[in-house]
Amino acid sequence: MTPKETLIQAIERSPDDLVEALLHLLSVLQRQTSLETDQQTQPKTESASIAAASKRLHRKQGVLVIETGNVTGFDINELIGEMREERIQQQIELGN
Repeated sequence: MTPKETLIQAIERSPDDLVEALLHLLSVLQRQTSLETDQQTQPKTESASIAAASKRLHRKQGVLVIETGNVTGFDINELIGEMREERIQQQIELGN
C-alpha cells in the first residue's frame, strides 16, 4: 500500500476535528513549500517532491507524524485553541 493510500485510510477513520487540523497543517506546509520553491533558482521535479514528502510522513506509536523544518507563521497553540473553540461550539449546537 502506498503512503497516500495509507493516509487516506487513516483520514477516513479519524474524527473530523483531527482531519481539520491535518488539513490546516497541510495548507501551511504547502504555503511554506511554495515559498521555498520560489526562492530556489533550480525547481525540484514533481517526483523528487513526492519522494521528499513521503520521507517526512510516517507513523510513530500509532500517531501520524509529519516532520517539517521551521514552520513560520504557524502557532500550534493557536490551532489547538481554535479546534477547542470549534468543538465547544459544536457541542453547544448539539445541546440546543
